[in-house]
Amino acid sequence: MGGTLDIYIDQACPGCVHAQNLAQVVRQTLPQLEVRIFDLGHPNIKRPSSVFAVPTYMLNGKTLALGNPDINDLVAKIENGLNIP
Repeated sequence: MGGTLDIYIDQACPGCVHAQNLAQVVRQTLPQLEVRIFDLGHPNIKRPSSVFAVPTYMLNGKTLALGNPDINDLVAKIENGLNIP
C-alpha cells in the first residue's frame, strides 16, 4: 500500500502544533504511509490552489480534512482512502 499524506500548516496557526502531533501519530500507526508537512509560512513553499485554510490534510492530492480531525477519524479516513481492510 502506498500513499502520501500532506499536511499544510503555518507557524502562526495555533492549531498547527496539534497537526504536527497528529502527523507523528499517523506515522506510528501507518508506517507504510509517507507523511509530509509543509509550512506555508516558509517563503519557498508554494500553496496549492485547493489549500485555503490551515491545517489542511491531503491524501494523495485530495483534501481529506480542513482543521484538525479526531485522530481515530483521521486514521479511518486514510485507511478508507487507501482501501486498507
